[in-house]
Amino acid sequence: MTDTSFWTHPPETAVRSSHSDEYTITVLDPPLPESTAELPSHDRARARAFAEAFPTVDAVLEELPPMPASEGLYAEKLSDLDLITVGCWGNVTCISDPALATYDAGMTPVLAGVAALHESYPTALIVGSAAPDFGETHTEDVICLPDGLTLFASGFPAYETPWHVDGDPHSILNALGIDLADLADEDREYLSLDEKPHLTNWGMLGGLVLEHGGRRLRSGLEMSVFRVRHTEMYTSLMEEMWMWTH
Repeated sequence: MTDTSFWTHPPETAVRSSHSDEYTITVLDPPLPESTAELPSHDRARARAFAEAFPTVDAVLEELPPMPASEGLYAEKLSDLDLITVGCWGNVTCISDPALATYDAGMTPVLAGVAALHESYPTALIVGSAAPDFGETHTEDVICLPDGLTLFASGFPAYETPWHVDGDPHSILNALGIDLADLADEDREYLSLDEKPHLTNWGMLGGLVLEHGGRRLRSGLEMSVFRVRHTEMYTSLMEEMWMWTH
């Protein structure tokens, strides 16, 4: 542990690599824009407030220069895991945080994060996804509607069991007015909603909901980058997840 983090290893310690697209939660506040609408410019002040209140974060230590919303962070050393991104574009807020990938020991950080955000944003549509690849990919996907109707799916796509699924994807789609008949045949087949959980593309389902909700990033949009101190619990879990082979 240092004055700025709860890590027990040096910040330059090499870790399993990961990309920030692998762990995100998106909040879509009402009224939802049309799926073809372009989002407004990034709100840096609102992004900082969102980061400071996020349940995995103990403190925001530094705000770095913003980066294009079309890009992502890449983690190669321990200190890279202190970096999170937050984009606030009108009705849309998106956070990428490696702490959301700490699925070890039965953890469900995406579900916990979505549940906490639902309390703060009860009228929002919230979609979260984590798909870290540490030799084998583990996925956790959550869709939470404003009325609290929630779909949660978590497991290893390479294996039929164990999988944990709560909720019905068709109920989510019906509630949002999304008709699968509007999808191309190959997309519908790739989604595989009526297959066993390990064959269903839960991440694609979340992407479909986000597209319907208007998360359409135009070129030129930025997002904030923060160096944070994660909570002691999440720091310990992240250290175990990213360093267990070292």
